[in-house]
Amino acid sequence: MVALAALVRQDGVPVIAITGRPDSHLASISDIHLNLGDITEACSHNLAPTASTTATLALGDALALAVSEHKAFSAEDYKKRHPGGQLGRQMLTLAEI
Repeated sequence: MVALAALVRQDGVPVIAITGRPDSHLASISDIHLNLGDITEACSHNLAPTASTTATLALGDALALAVSEHKAFSAEDYKKRHPGGQLGRQMLTLAEI
């Protein structure tokens, strides 16, 4: 992730990192850092990522929806960017098929 973040930053793409450690290298090279905090995993050894992956997914979904709403992302925008996916195909008109 650090290599990918560094690569996209070279193209001027803002990097938003979601981590559990604000002092991590990824957090330090990101434009925005969203800190999940110290999460205890559901695994009995607190090793396997379980609760942290769920928290990351929820925060990522919330971020995506907030950006989508802010940018007024429409169903037509979705169709244009996901033409081969199942949802995009459901939006095809008869003329497009």
